[in-house]
Amino acid sequence: MKAIIYNNHQTFLPEDWERLGLNRGLFFGESPFTTMKLSGGTYIALEFHLRRLSRSIYFLWNADFKEFEESIMKGLKELYESNGDYYFRITFVKTLNEEVDFFIYKLPYEDKEGSIHLQKSDVIRGKTNIPNYLKIGNYLEYSLELREKKCTELVYFNFEGSLLECGTNNIFLVKNNQVLTPALIPGILDGVTRHLLLDFLRINNIPVKEGNLTVEDLNESDEIWLTNGLKGIRAAETLESKKLSNKLLTRIKKEFDLFVREYGEA
Repeated sequence: MKAIIYNNHQTFLPEDWERLGLNRGLFFGESPFTTMKLSGGTYIALEFHLRRLSRSIYFLWNADFKEFEESIMKGLKELYESNGDYYFRITFVKTLNEEVDFFIYKLPYEDKEGSIHLQKSDVIRGKTNIPNYLKIGNYLEYSLELREKKCTELVYFNFEGSLLECGTNNIFLVKNNQVLTPALIPGILDGVTRHLLLDFLRINNIPVKEGNLTVEDLNESDEIWLTNGLKGIRAAETLESKKLSNKLLTRIKKEFDLFVREYGEA
């Protein structure tokens, strides 16, 4: 007997599933994606984002990214605008009929975040076998806690007490005039902006270290920075009741933004 799907008062057999738009992302959470910004005519760090997608679909489905790259570039060209800022999300899915496909979502970018107020999450994250480069769209647990705590962003730790990341950002600490960030252990996304910031700091001889960080390191920080591919780098204003500085970030931010843009144009 064939599988059947019932939707909108109709039954559908497998040969009809394509037009329903159903996929394994909906059924099993397999929806690797990357988000990036088109700003002033430049797709920021596009090479890194495409590399992430390539590794992700090969890991999940043994799919060859070269089969899709030309179509993606054609889509980005059609959606391109030389002025303004735009949010882009490229998502891959596998249909229930086992075909790999993608879509590109574009939206005018508006920064409505405001001041960033951090809270430590009550959720302790366990070990995972998801590779650091794989970004998938499941934020339910995060969204529920964020709503409960009424803060801007949550900070996560694992069962060993190691600092991991935030819900949608990598995290950097400034402590004793040194920039610190967690090393890429399981549970930390190998973020594009994280990678670029580490390069920038090292090139400019700003002391930076990747390693195992604890709640004490977090609590003793003078500054806390968040990074992601869409919003770039920002300083948190508070960690729970503690007021944070943004002195170092203010000093380097314009240079870093220029560094990222020049990389995108290279």
